[in-house]
Amino acid sequence: MTTPETSTAQPSSDNVARALAAPPPRRSSYTARQKLIRLLWGTVGRALWVIGIRAPVLRLFGGRIGKGCRLARSARITIPSTVTIGDGVVLGERSIVYSLGEITIGDRVVLDFRAHLCAGTHDMSDPRFPLVKPPIEIGAASFIGMDAYVGPGVVLGARCVVGARASVFKSFPDDTALSGNPARPVRDER
Repeated sequence: MTTPETSTAQPSSDNVARALAAPPPRRSSYTARQKLIRLLWGTVGRALWVIGIRAPVLRLFGGRIGKGCRLARSARITIPSTVTIGDGVVLGERSIVYSLGEITIGDRVVLDFRAHLCAGTHDMSDPRFPLVKPPIEIGAASFIGMDAYVGPGVVLGARCVVGARASVFKSFPDDTALSGNPARPVRDER
């Protein structure tokens, strides 16, 4: 009986050719300056953020932030210069604004505990898996529920509600309530 470890079968020439034709090495999609700014944000900026100097630090690192925002100490913003935050926005505890691409958050939006906006992914059709950064836009007066996820390229209209643990992968118009994975509009049960 032949086992995979003791097999004497030779690999096909197609498999050998594929293995030898490795994709070219990946290159960073960030310049040296951008990498330095990210390093400073991750060290100095994060330290200032934790001690309570949040809005001014975001502005110092290129973020655009409105008035009257409440930003939790444990909230995470990956790249401040790609974030625009309107007036009266709340970033809840442990919320994540993964801003590899542009993220625009309208006035009076609430990101609840552990809500996650993710504006970055990889091109799976390319063997090098290059980084792509589709923008996200959250309309005014929307609510992103606890542990909810909003994926790359999503545009949510004004006054949308994303339920707890919902995963949003496509755009929806104003006044849409969403739940589930993938998120779907909630029927009006009145």
